Amino acid sequence: MKTAVITGTSRRLGAYLAEQLSLSGYRVVGLTRQHNPAQQFMTQFEVDYQCSRSVLQVTEQLAQQFNRVDLLIHNASLFEKDAAHQQDLAGFYQALFAIHMQMPALLNQQLLPLLQASGAGNIIHITDIYADNPNPAFALYCSSKAGLENLMKSAAKAYAPAVRVNSIQPGPIQFLPEHSAEEKQQVLQQTLIASEAGFEPILKGVRFLVDNPFVTGLSLKIDGGRALGK
Repeated sequence: MKTAVITGTSRRLGAYLAEQLSLSGYRVVGLTRQHNPAQQFMTQFEVDYQCSRSVLQVTEQLAQQFNRVDLLIHNASLFEKDAAHQQDLAGFYQALFAIHMQMPALLNQQLLPLLQASGAGNIIHITDIYADNPNPAFALYCSSKAGLENLMKSAAKAYAPAVRVNSIQPGPIQFLPEHSAEEKQQVLQQTLIASEAGFEPILKGVRFLVDNPFVTGLSLKIDGGRALGK
C-alpha cells in the first residue's frame, strides 16, 4: 500500500485531499495542529508547525512506523493580510516562515530516505499564484510562498532522479467564509474561467504530477487563468 503524508489536514483542501487519496487506496498520514476525531480514514500526528523540534520529532515517529513514503504534500498554510498584524509584524513573519518554508524544508530533508525507498517518490508543494505576482495586501504571505516555490526548484534538482518535486499554484478554488460578495465578484472578474472551482481541480493536478514520471521542477498553475488576468 502506498503512503501519503499531508500537512494541514484538519480542514479545507488538506482534509479533502486526505480523504480522496484514502478512498483511492493510499494509506494517508496527516500532520495537523489539532487531531480531528471525525477523520478516521487516516493516521494523524499532532505537530506544532512553528516548532522545529516538534517537526523533527514527528519525522522520527514516521521513520519508526513506515518503511516508505510515496507522496509528501506540503499543504499547511497561513493566509492573512499584513494589516491584521501591524502590532507584531516580526512575529507574524516568523510564523509564515516556519509554516511555509522551515517545516517543508525539514520534512523534505528528514523524509528523503523514505521517499527514496518508494522507488517513485513524489513531493508536491502547494504554493500560490501570488508567488509570481504578489498581492501587496498579503506581502509577507506572498514572499514566504515564493520561498516555498524556490525551495521546490532546489529540491527538484537535489533529489532527481529518485524523487520528483513539483508545485501547484492554486487560484480561486474555494472562497473563505469571511469573503464578502463584493470580494468574490472582484476575484472572479479577474479570472478567465470566472467560477469558484472547488478542490477537485487540485486533486486532478496532484494525480497528474504523480502519474507522469517525466515531470519534475514544474510549477503547475490551477487558477482558471487568473494569473493572466483579463
